[in-house]
Amino acid sequence: GQHRIEYEVIEGWEQMPEGWAFVEVAGVACDSQDRVYVFNRGAHPMIVFDKEGKFLNAWGEGMFKGPHGIFIDREDYLWLADDKNHVVHKFTGDGKKLMTLGEPGQAADTGYKIGASPVLRAAGPFHRVTNVAVLPGGDMYIADGYGNARVHKFAADGTHLLSWGEPGTGPGEFNLPHSVWIARDGRVLIADRENDRVQVFDQSGKLLRIWPTKLVAPNTTRS
Repeated sequence: GQHRIEYEVIEGWEQMPEGWAFVEVAGVACDSQDRVYVFNRGAHPMIVFDKEGKFLNAWGEGMFKGPHGIFIDREDYLWLADDKNHVVHKFTGDGKKLMTLGEPGQAADTGYKIGASPVLRAAGPFHRVTNVAVLPGGDMYIADGYGNARVHKFAADGTHLLSWGEPGTGPGEFNLPHSVWIARDGRVLIADRENDRVQVFDQSGKLLRIWPTKLVAPNTTRS
């Protein structure tokens, strides 16, 4: 594009309590007040900072099996994917759980077994769900990737509206749909990680185009 985007690494930006550590950071997002939410796999799954890196609070201890994707909507609600528990949660910024999509611990039957069998068939939500993106009106798209090969659309009240995708390498097929993002024009962008591409759909799941990437295993889409 026409704009030059530069990034700077700031060592020691996060000012955490003594002895704390992230272990693995699964996702980072900012709310409308410039608070920075770090979803991680350490002892304190959600650690919150101000924009200068000052520690504000932490929550989520004992709530998650596999922290993965995070999305913050226009109302500052957090949508968190717990891939090992096969669910997506909706939280307030201070850690109050408002909704859960999926049944905790209940994986869809896709034939997938860690280290033993790939995804053999697509199935309903969820099997090791990876990420979520929410439209301004509240409808959401969820990438169901590690143990499935589907994208699911839900209404704001949690009603399942539609799903699409099958395991494979052809157009509209997925090999680990790892992330989802809604472009400003409403297109749905899916990072099809193990196929090394981004697939672009309309909001009904119709394939619009495929972007081969120069990156191996694209993890995240942003617009």
